[in-house]
Amino acid sequence: MIGKLIMELFHARTTAHVLHLKSRSYAQHVALQGFYEGIIDLVDGLAEAYQGEHALIDSYPAKYSSYSDPILLMDDLRECVDECAKQFDASDSNLLNTLDEIRDLIASTAYKLRFLR
Repeated sequence: MIGKLIMELFHARTTAHVLHLKSRSYAQHVALQGFYEGIIDLVDGLAEAYQGEHALIDSYPAKYSSYSDPILLMDDLRECVDECAKQFDASDSNLLNTLDEIRDLIASTAYKLRFLR
């Protein structure tokens, strides 16, 4: 599951960048830029911490999904993060913390997309 989440988040970075470039809304443009600039360091940290705690991630199964609605992208990412978090227990608090940081970035971006025009 962790490999799938990492690939989904890497793909989301690219999708957000494309949507950022296509946007005609300044608020959306800026919100998506904040997401794509912030997500890679968080995902890289998650992958490295996971591998340090558990094992090398040997599979990154994900297919690329195209999005035209950035809010739908954020909603789908939130679900994917929440699903992945279920595989960890309290002893993985560092990984859960990183997932919380990723979820915070997603939630903050979703707020900006929904309410700031």
